[in-house]
Amino acid sequence: MHRPASISLMYEFSGQCNQRCLFCYNSWKSPAQKPKKELSTKHAKELLAKAIDESGCRALSLSGGEPLARKDVFEIISFAKKRGVRVSLVTNGTLLTGEAIDRCMESGVDLFQISLLSEQRELHNRLVGMDGFDRAIEAILGIKSRKGNVCTFFVGLSDNIATFRKTLELNVLLGVGSVALGRFTPGGAGLQAWERFMPSPEALDDALEAAEELSGKYPISVSVATPVLPCLNDLSRFPRVRFSFCSIGNPEHTLFGIDPEGNLKACSHSPFILGSLLTESFRELSSHAFVRGLSETVPVFCADCPDLPVCRGGCRSSAHVTRESFEAEDPYLSLYKSIAKKPVSPSFGRAAEASV
Repeated sequence: MHRPASISLMYEFSGQCNQRCLFCYNSWKSPAQKPKKELSTKHAKELLAKAIDESGCRALSLSGGEPLARKDVFEIISFAKKRGVRVSLVTNGTLLTGEAIDRCMESGVDLFQISLLSEQRELHNRLVGMDGFDRAIEAILGIKSRKGNVCTFFVGLSDNIATFRKTLELNVLLGVGSVALGRFTPGGAGLQAWERFMPSPEALDDALEAAEELSGKYPISVSVATPVLPCLNDLSRFPRVRFSFCSIGNPEHTLFGIDPEGNLKACSHSPFILGSLLTESFRELSSHAFVRGLSETVPVFCADCPDLPVCRGGCRSSAHVTRESFEAEDPYLSLYKSIAKKPVSPSFGRAAEASV
């Protein structure tokens, strides 16, 4: 495999979380998995130094679990910034008190990404398994008042996708300038009943229509952070929305995941361990046969599709985790294949972005 033009890393810094999201894709939230151990501060720094230097990474996301569950998160942020990378903090926002926001900004956080799953307090709280809505809103307002950079992340589920328009309007009122829409991808706690959580193509169309309309009326942009397949949704109808696709093996940009124990993964959604970055080189692990299998094997249904070079068959990790096969279809496609319509000619007039 050739080295991508750019590489980003998603470090699942903590296996702890104060939420109990019904749809959580973290592999250790699966009943068959044990909780992940965490590296000490010293070993976490050693890991990051090695990973950043060997990969040439210039963008690092700290996630979890909940990264703020660890008291040394500010020290780790500061350390990463000194290595010359852009740092994003992926958080549910419930632990972002005013003091925590100040310390994050002093440490060098470039972007706060906060989960906001509905404008309805009760629905958001039910999906995350705790009373987190008000604290998330307070965190967003606290970051904005300190001139910090904040975006929100909306996981599109069958339960909440109908509220996306109103949630976008709430983001406008809060002064948030960027929202990421992530279609549900099975894994972890959400794997066993994934069909129940998957939104329909019609519901996603409604959400994308809201994104197209509201981003034209207000100073807010919407990106789609997980693949929406053009055989199920006509993406050309939404020119203002920025779509991204699977980054595994993408020659332009690849996003690798690192679990709490320091193991490299093909992406943050994949439970498959390529090996330990503490003892093996990034180059060796990123060339693992598993990565080649995911990136070079496509479902039979997708093989003759003119959009394959861009769409790449959807989310390869969620396909593999649901069927344990490189040839498996994205579960979004497998669930709704009866209404899928492959385009006659390519839908994309320009290169699409890899997932970030």
